[in-house]
Amino acid sequence: MEVAGKVVVVTGAASGIGCALASRFSELGAKVVISDVNSDGVALVASRLGALGVTTDVGDAAAVDALVAAATAEYGPVDIFCSNAGYSDPQTAGLTGSVEDYQRIVDVNLLAHVWAAKAVVPSMVERGGGYLLQTISSASLITGPSAPGYTLTKHGALGFAEWVTLNYGHLGVRVSCLCPNAVYTGMFGLEAGDISSTPPDMGALGEVMKSSDVANFTIDAMMTTEPFLVLPHTRVADSFLRKATNYDEWIAGTRRRLLKMRQEQ
Repeated sequence: MEVAGKVVVVTGAASGIGCALASRFSELGAKVVISDVNSDGVALVASRLGALGVTTDVGDAAAVDALVAAATAEYGPVDIFCSNAGYSDPQTAGLTGSVEDYQRIVDVNLLAHVWAAKAVVPSMVERGGGYLLQTISSASLITGPSAPGYTLTKHGALGFAEWVTLNYGHLGVRVSCLCPNAVYTGMFGLEAGDISSTPPDMGALGEVMKSSDVANFTIDAMMTTEPFLVLPHTRVADSFLRKATNYDEWIAGTRRRLLKMRQEQ
């Protein structure tokens, strides 16, 4: 994949992985559009990068359409859409979350990928190709200590990404799913615009990567092998392989690990 001169939209770009992706794409000569629900963060990062900033609630299909329209009006058709925005419901909620709570996380973590694809894939096909980068999380591959809404939406997002690449890959639309384990992002308190602060010790979560390191790893992969799965944490691939080899054993082992984590907390 070539980056210089390409029109790149990054959602959830006010902080964390999204901000780091936008920064790296900008360094490589792309025309970057910064999008986030945090309007102050959008203004900060867009100003820093000399980019277009668009405040967007990606859970709203009309807002995603408006984002793509704004990007196209400013720079031309979107070449790379990084569907990165997301959040988590609280782990303590269990099955007590309301219908509204579940609908909101489905809108943001799952349907936002659908709205983005609907908005940009037809144009990509017309022009002979394009790229979707979807930040999905290791929770899409190996259910762990994540909350129920987060888990179900990440699994669904991975399934949708598979569907897109199976049905549009032969038309030039490439898809990569970024599935990291723990990364120091806004979910863990990282400030807007910060991409390189040293992560705190998060105990049982293990290695916590810097957002900048994840972004560099991801874009390097996109520019070389264009893999469907981008796995910055090697242990995610190892666990995914164990799961595929013996699903029941993996479930039993993961259940024991989660019980131990709860006891320690």
